[in-house]
Amino acid sequence: MNISKFFRLSLGVWRSQRTGHNHELSHVEDLQSTVTASPLSLDDPQLLKCCRNCGIDSYDTSSPYRVDEDYEARFTHWEESHSYLVIPVPNPDNANQGTLFYCYLDLDLQPSRGTYELGRDGTLMLKISDENTVRDDRIWFPSANLRLHVSTIRPSDRSVTTTTFTSNVRTTPASSFPENKAIALQR
Repeated sequence: MNISKFFRLSLGVWRSQRTGHNHELSHVEDLQSTVTASPLSLDDPQLLKCCRNCGIDSYDTSSPYRVDEDYEARFTHWEESHSYLVIPVPNPDNANQGTLFYCYLDLDLQPSRGTYELGRDGTLMLKISDENTVRDDRIWFPSANLRLHVSTIRPSDRSVTTTTFTSNVRTTPASSFPENKAIALQR
């Protein structure tokens, strides 16, 4: 598998179940969500704005996409929605490694920047750091319609404080998206 195929597999509508544990607070979360991942054309206005904010050219990206998530906590019935862009920028000499940007569309947050590497076994490994935290993620596909994701988050100067496990089951394939949006996926 290569990185373009990995990101194409991520497109579509997914039903997601996430379980997380904050070790410091002894708090457990149990969230369900619907995740919609839609491909972006390289001239998409939101993509262009985010690329300007991150100091990158949209034509240096590969397979950028938008994610819309609708969350619901099972026990508290808390609900929330968020949208963000996922923007991979591959290394010129090895596309299976590169920089990954998350640009939040509905939160007043600076874009997150990290690195990605696609392992030989098809596992995507992410490392996202800022001045306060380090996040390590592993994402893989046991099958085309099942995606698994584990994550650890820790303050930059301490041990792991939060762990999560997420399973995603595809409900709508990426092929249901209009053809004109696939321009960004041809790279």
